[in-house]
Amino acid sequence: MISTALPQPARSVPMALKFFYGSGQAINAIVDGAINTFLLFYLTAVCGMSGSAAGAIFLVSLAIDGVLDPFIGRLSDRWRSRWGRRLPFMVAALPPMMIAALLLFSLPRGLGSGLLFGYVLILNLMLRIGLSVFALPHSALNAELTDDYRERSVLSTFRALFLVVGFAAILVPSFSIIFAGENGLQDHGRYPSLGLLVAVLLAVFGTMCVLGIARGVLTLPRPETSDHDDATGFLAEIAQLFRNPSFVLLFTGAVLALVGQGMASAIGLHALRYFWKLPGNLIQLPLLIQPVGMLLGTVAAGLLLGRIEKRDGVIGALVVIALYPAVIVALATTGVIAPGSFVATVLVVGNGAIFGAGGAMCFVCFYSMIADAVDEHDLRFGMRREALYAAALMIGSKAATGLGAFVAGVGLQAIGFSAGADGGTPATLSAGTTLGMGLLWGPGSAILCLAAIPFLWRYKLTRARHAAVLAGLSTRRASAVVA
Repeated sequence: MISTALPQPARSVPMALKFFYGSGQAINAIVDGAINTFLLFYLTAVCGMSGSAAGAIFLVSLAIDGVLDPFIGRLSDRWRSRWGRRLPFMVAALPPMMIAALLLFSLPRGLGSGLLFGYVLILNLMLRIGLSVFALPHSALNAELTDDYRERSVLSTFRALFLVVGFAAILVPSFSIIFAGENGLQDHGRYPSLGLLVAVLLAVFGTMCVLGIARGVLTLPRPETSDHDDATGFLAEIAQLFRNPSFVLLFTGAVLALVGQGMASAIGLHALRYFWKLPGNLIQLPLLIQPVGMLLGTVAAGLLLGRIEKRDGVIGALVVIALYPAVIVALATTGVIAPGSFVATVLVVGNGAIFGAGGAMCFVCFYSMIADAVDEHDLRFGMRREALYAAALMIGSKAATGLGAFVAGVGLQAIGFSAGADGGTPATLSAGTTLGMGLLWGPGSAILCLAAIPFLWRYKLTRARHAAVLAGLSTRRASAVVA
């Protein structure tokens, strides 16, 4: 069936709706901040799980969740209720996520390795699937609220602003209160407070977003659906995604870039403590500076994307966030700077700001680009699949925590790191293990980020091309009205 109800003529979005819509992105930031920053360290250095087993939990969770994401997205695209297509999913997702967060960081002592693996896997899946049920409908609204090329970047900028807020809300209290002190990160008894903090923040930001956007979302035009659409089948819809060159290039580039960033995040605490030898009272600085960098990157995205192509913005960000950590690791391994020194600490803190700024630029560009690709899909195939496209990009985002953490976990195992071997102090690690952590954190993640650039360079859905797509949709809509 040909889509005629969407897109409507380009429309501006009220400031209040932009604000409350953006607040929903804090949900992703809170979960990702807790999982990416703390979970691998908690499992390996605190609970004693092997690196490969911990990495396998992330990988298996990604595989199962990744299979479910397109189904969730398709279900949301086709959902019919008095509350629309998106809001019911967002409301239903919050309670399971809160319960999973509470339990995931309150692991009981004394569980056998097999039982611990299964218990953590179930809870991690519960949290990740709950995030999908909330985030996919929320992300799909980026393409529904407006079809204006510039306005979509503004919406993504508001989302990026709440990424900053969400990361700060989870990281600042964690490091300054929950894990304060020299060995706070390795105190098993402090992690339940982290789970409680995550649950409370999910409730606050989730409720604020749903209540704030409800009236505006329920007034949106709704695409027509019919039983004839179902005959195309789920697999046919997935195949259509990969018949769109813009989607294929964007998806491949995003997965590679996000896996590289996820690998750096997952091994971040290990590298800061054992390779860079930051003391306990300073180890939080590179992580706490990330929200500041994200804020700067968000502002830069808002200023630059009116002048440059979205593709160029994300490529520039990837070059910077890939090369900087690789260079400072090279300086440390060749003896130019000494880990633990003042200069090394300043450079590592600078990396936190650069990582945050580049990540924010990538976020704004990727989500705005995927909304443009939805319009191109509509022009090519005569149907809109906002949540299905969002699901595809969500898989890429989850690859950041899944594949990235898996590679990091296997890498830790390969270089000989274990909770029993380190004794809680950097001095007890061998030189080879310490060097391996630096190489995984710097050059290892850089290779993956840079591998995304050839794919993104070939992405051709520019401002001019998108204008032509909207003109084609407008012509088709006018013809349908006349008919």
